[in-house]
Amino acid sequence: MNRTLILSIAAIALCSVPARAGNAKNDFDPDAKFSTFKTFAIIGGNDLERSGWLDEPEMRERFKNFISGALEMRGLKEVPKDAPHTLAVRFWVARRAKQDVQVIGMDVWGGYPGYWGGAWGYSYEEYVIHNYVQGTLIVDIIDPATKELVWRTFLKQKIEDRAKAYNEAKKNLYKAIAVWPPSAEEREKMRRERAKLEAKYK
Repeated sequence: MNRTLILSIAAIALCSVPARAGNAKNDFDPDAKFSTFKTFAIIGGNDLERSGWLDEPEMRERFKNFISGALEMRGLKEVPKDAPHTLAVRFWVARRAKQDVQVIGMDVWGGYPGYWGGAWGYSYEEYVIHNYVQGTLIVDIIDPATKELVWRTFLKQKIEDRAKAYNEAKKNLYKAIAVWPPSAEEREKMRRERAKLEAKYK
């Protein structure tokens, strides 16, 4: 699967997902047999933007460790990828420079309008530009027996302070995985959401 298609799928998933935790969003197969999943193996990570993020051994281990910790919190046991496992876990990361542009109008100042429009001349607006880096993490949980995706968590956030961003990502990922396994109510809600999507993209 090429990188553009992966990003497109991720974007569609992000738009369609009802379950949220902070900046993290979940999607899952409402008919998956969650009670049968006991063990997992992390099979690897992929840098979608080829930013070099995962070339850093420390960062690769950090991603693996906090994904493992979130799953173990739900009673799943991590095993080596060459050992039998009921779930395969892979993750995707991306890092991209972004820009926020805030428009500040000068409609009223000192209790009077700015007189920038109409017969008095031109309109005036001040633009405040904020540059930052946006990080994205996608965690895929797959059933090796069927090769089907049973769960996806999509997390994105600003990275301005690296240590702070890591801790925030960890917190949001743990919140997202805390709803594993989904309740009967959440499953039914997901079925309705997926039915809407199928009708939309037919």
